[in-house]
Amino acid sequence: MYAKVSKKGQVTIPKKIRKILNVDAEGVIVFLLEKNEIKLKGIPAAKTKDLAGSLKKYAGSYTPLKKARSVIQRKVANDAATEGLSD
Repeated sequence: MYAKVSKKGQVTIPKKIRKILNVDAEGVIVFLLEKNEIKLKGIPAAKTKDLAGSLKKYAGSYTPLKKARSVIQRKVANDAATEGLSD
């Protein structure tokens, strides 16, 4: 099996090889250079369902957008009022 190198230096990995490496449109292929040979290692793309809950430990408490806007508006109003008094 072979593939041509484009003018931009790009190579299309044949579908059969991508399937063997378990790599689809968003996956990554790592090129490992060993002596005068290159080995390919496939890293499949993460699926949304695989990521579900993976960031939970980093999440803080949820603040609804309406409440966040209200807090920010009050802060801006207080800052503006304070600046106005110091003139």
